Amino acid sequence: MQDNNIFDKIFPKKYNFYSMLFEQSKNTYNGIHALEKWIENKQESDYEDILMYKSQADKIRFQLEGDLTEAFIIPFDRQDLYSISIEINKIMECTKSAGKTIKALNIQEDSIMLEMIQFLSKGALELTAAIAILESNPNESKSKIASIRMSQNSMEEIYITGLCQLFTSNDVIMILKYREIYNNLKEAAMFLGNTVDIYHRICVRML
Repeated sequence: MQDNNIFDKIFPKKYNFYSMLFEQSKNTYNGIHALEKWIENKQESDYEDILMYKSQADKIRFQLEGDLTEAFIIPFDRQDLYSISIEINKIMECTKSAGKTIKALNIQEDSIMLEMIQFLSKGALELTAAIAILESNPNESKSKIASIRMSQNSMEEIYITGLCQLFTSNDVIMILKYREIYNNLKEAAMFLGNTVDIYHRICVRML
């Protein structure tokens, strides 16, 4: 055992953190896209996909966190790598929570909900595309940040519009139900913004 430890120090095990981060981001996008499909057609298979992609993303995150504690060399700042994985996970948590709440309360989709999810899906897809080329072309990867922030900002604007529309109604129960979904999606937008902030810092340090 001691000989193995010495060998590991001389020839440290290599971990592909770029690949793990990409896979986590991709599964998060797939989960958001599954939510988008589910609220439009209410196919049970799409709902199950949300949970499946969340589970897959969790497995990748747990592996990344475990490998991070063992890795001797990592491609960029250790804290940034940990933090961006956590923030991506929070996006997926909000996505799952929105889906479960919609199902539990039997909420019908509206234009606000759909638009917010569409922009979240767009932002998550752009983030995944950026991470895919982070190692090979950090400069081009950095150029995608503006469009991701645009998706985030659009979600926040739609959220405000949705609240204004909600509070014209006298149906208090309906207001509370839809506000819960809007809040879940607004939180997802906030975590997308946090993710991009960390991602931007990673890109700047790599250039």
